[in-house]
Amino acid sequence: AAGAYPIESLQAMRMIVKEADQIIDQGASLNRVNVNIANIQEDQCLHAVAKSSVKSARDLGAKLIIAITTSGKVARFVASHRPTVPVLAFCTDPQVARRLQLNRGILPVMLQSTLDPLSAGTRMGVLRAEAMRTAIELGFARSGDRVITVDRTVGKPHDMHAHSFNMKMSTLKQ
Repeated sequence: AAGAYPIESLQAMRMIVKEADQIIDQGASLNRVNVNIANIQEDQCLHAVAKSSVKSARDLGAKLIIAITTSGKVARFVASHRPTVPVLAFCTDPQVARRLQLNRGILPVMLQSTLDPLSAGTRMGVLRAEAMRTAIELGFARSGDRVITVDRTVGKPHDMHAHSFNMKMSTLKQ
């Protein structure tokens, strides 16, 4: 906000967003499709995994959804289903993290790892563990909490698939 009354402008915007969220939440349904997925097979798979992650977080009482993303797409699809818990988007590119700041419900975090999530040799388990450790350090979760992770992995040379979308539910160690 800028101008002669920036604080008042922010307060007015906050009230508008809060009221809009209440209206949308009253009519929200997990059965409603929020994204146009008519002709895009890959997006259909990501849509299904994202929708499942949000429903699982609600049903299982997860404290957090972690999305490991290189382009921001995974995090945006998860956030499109309006989760009731924070979505931490772990990014490898600062430009992607900056763009994700403009999306509702997404908190971008730079992934502190030299591993490339798009490399076939990268073990996503290592990146998931790093993301969970960082979430604990930032105060979004603690031991005993359930956490949902969502990511896209590249298939290994011996796999029968080029890539897969994954959702995992984990309970953090005591």
